[in-house]
Amino acid sequence: MRAFQRGFFCSDLTLRYPYRECTITIPMLLIYTLLLPMLFISVVEIMRICKCFRLRKYVTNLARSLSIFSFGFIATYLTTELAKNVVGRLRPHFYTACQPRLPDGSSCESAYQQLVGGGVYVEHYYCANRNLSARQLRELHVSFPSAHSSLSFYAMLLLCFYLHAVWRGRGTTRVLRHILQFLLLLVACYIALSRVRDYWHHWSDVLAGALLGAVYAILTAVYVGRMLRQGFADAASTHKHKKHQYKLGGKQQVKQLAHAHQHHHPHQLTSSQHRLAPHDARSGRMLLVAASGSVSNLQQQQLLSTAHEDLEKQQLHEQVVKEHLMERSSIGGGGDCEWKLQAVVLPT
Repeated sequence: MRAFQRGFFCSDLTLRYPYRECTITIPMLLIYTLLLPMLFISVVEIMRICKCFRLRKYVTNLARSLSIFSFGFIATYLTTELAKNVVGRLRPHFYTACQPRLPDGSSCESAYQQLVGGGVYVEHYYCANRNLSARQLRELHVSFPSAHSSLSFYAMLLLCFYLHAVWRGRGTTRVLRHILQFLLLLVACYIALSRVRDYWHHWSDVLAGALLGAVYAILTAVYVGRMLRQGFADAASTHKHKKHQYKLGGKQQVKQLAHAHQHHHPHQLTSSQHRLAPHDARSGRMLLVAASGSVSNLQQQQLLSTAHEDLEKQQLHEQVVKEHLMERSSIGGGGDCEWKLQAVVLPT
């Protein structure tokens, strides 16, 4: 896309700053805003699941985090480049690098221009400096907004949100997290302010780039990555660990109910309990999984429906056993069979 060729005033002193080399070059910018953040995310993802490391889970979490970061980075870059080519603002060192000449060959330093044309807007001109390449000529017209500022603020601010989502803790851990977030923002500020010091951008270019990068970082963290929700950090636990917790929770609930039953009827544990306990454990695990919020709404409904069906079957079986015992007691079986009715039942 060709940049818009904006004119200038000969009396505009903001375009007459000297030319200086960049403190933060393009390769350095890519290292600070793309390579190092990706390496940082890779290391943090290892630390998140180091206690129960699984390569497949690590690759899944890493791919998700890097895709979120890359999406926002590309969106920020494309928006910045679009604004640069549409606005076409001249850089502060434009006059020094370009040495513009009017169509008649005169310059702003000529006596006529100093006396008459200093306040005239010059729209048609050419650069007298023949040492400039086509790329360098284009760079003179893409000052607004600053790509260094937008990309650095996006990358560092998104890393701050990322740390806030995955680095939980209190006390010293929380202080260290805030210190690291502050250092990341300082890096972004240094990269952005270096563009004003090197006379490659006006201060308003840097401010606009910082706001652009911050907006994209917030949108990416909140709506794309959903880093401010509790579920983002919970995804670090492995599937095996979650499955073990669900099974353990179901067994613990069944054991608690069995213990409560034994407390009231210490000598009434029979084979009927062992026939019903598997149904209770299965129903309990289904209810725990459905209530955990780790599955979709459709899966929750299916799990709850299956669990309630098992409970209904269990209650029906219990009713049949009760009627059978009542018939036997009426015939004369007596109370010897009353203990067969006891079973562990999960609440609906």
